[in-house]
Amino acid sequence: MPHSKNRHPHKHVHQHDNPQAAPGTHPKHKKTNQSIIVASIFFALIGLGISFFIAGTNIIGLIAGAVIGAIAGYIFGLQVNKSLAKK
Repeated sequence: MPHSKNRHPHKHVHQHDNPQAAPGTHPKHKKTNQSIIVASIFFALIGLGISFFIAGTNIIGLIAGAVIGAIAGYIFGLQVNKSLAKK
């Protein structure tokens, strides 16, 4: 039987064991953060399209629709992150 208590530790440092690594550098964090960005952009485009049909070519109406869509996309992306984190 090997004596695991007497074994020498590994020379290399794992990424998840490194306390000095910047937060969000773990691959799982990057993947979940991408869903927020993609959802925000997608919903901003949907909001832009809806506001185009409602307000016409009014610039303020188009910007407001895009901003409201981006906020809704951000909230939707956060919910997707929470559901993916549970799995």
